[in-house]
Amino acid sequence: MTALVDAGVRWMTVRAHATYGVALMRIVLGLGVAGYVAVNLPARQVLWGTGARWTTPLGGHALISGPLLTAGCAALLLVAALVVVGWRARWTVPLLLLGWSGLTAINPLIADQGDNISRILLVYLCFADTSARWSLDARRRGRRADRARSAPVARSSALEPGREPNRTEGRNLLHNAAVLAVGAQICLVYVLSGLFKLQGEQWRDGSAVYYPLSLPQFRPWPELADLIAGNGWLVAAVTWGTLALQLTFPLLLLQRHLRVAAVAGALLMHAGIAVVMGLPFFSLFMMAGDCVFLTDDAVARRSGQPTWWSQRTGAPRPA
Repeated sequence: MTALVDAGVRWMTVRAHATYGVALMRIVLGLGVAGYVAVNLPARQVLWGTGARWTTPLGGHALISGPLLTAGCAALLLVAALVVVGWRARWTVPLLLLGWSGLTAINPLIADQGDNISRILLVYLCFADTSARWSLDARRRGRRADRARSAPVARSSALEPGREPNRTEGRNLLHNAAVLAVGAQICLVYVLSGLFKLQGEQWRDGSAVYYPLSLPQFRPWPELADLIAGNGWLVAAVTWGTLALQLTFPLLLLQRHLRVAAVAGALLMHAGIAVVMGLPFFSLFMMAGDCVFLTDDAVARRSGQPTWWSQRTGAPRPA
């Protein structure tokens, strides 16, 4: 038991895990929020402004005047863009959470579970180092480290002994705790969703897949929807494949190759929902959560493999 506890403490404090996956989460969530606001910007008054006055007796919050709403949407777009490029992510990610939560709370009647999971994930990301990879912050840190290495006198000698390692361990602890929280949240979403589906007769006989494809709001591509709904074997495969993936998702994560298959299956499932049913932002936010299962070791192994170009030309792989 002591060895197990020590291993857990080392895992939580020695280094930050899933830095590539968390960075990809940051990028996808930023793109999702920016895309949602940009797409609905022409109809902002009807959705969240004075044109949505009918939502007030049905649970809507206080309406926002036109100029203030426009300024708020512009600010949210700017913050989302800064999150995508990873500029001062320690501050811009919490700002994105506040702005996104405030906007989606104005009119809850147009919200869906994608908005809910995106807010939850942004809460966790406030405690993670989201800009360790693929960000302007990482580029700035690299330049600072280069200058420190080239300095004639190391400034670290002036620090108190043990102060910098303690700070690093504290940051790693918060980051890894956030990674575990995101992973647990995604597993809960899939398993509970699968259990609720399994309880309903509509999911056991395929009706839950068949009938939504007949509704106008879930038929952006009528030919594709008719192709799926008209094939009984395909409806059965989608129904039971979804149930099997969601119910076994946490178990599949325990083995490396099965983890790749599970994450690929989840991404494929959400891509199908986005295209076939016309729910792109819900799928995008769920895909952002799946990114946390992208381990740094997997990225390192992939970056060390030769590319198609290098195999044929002998050229080195770009850094």
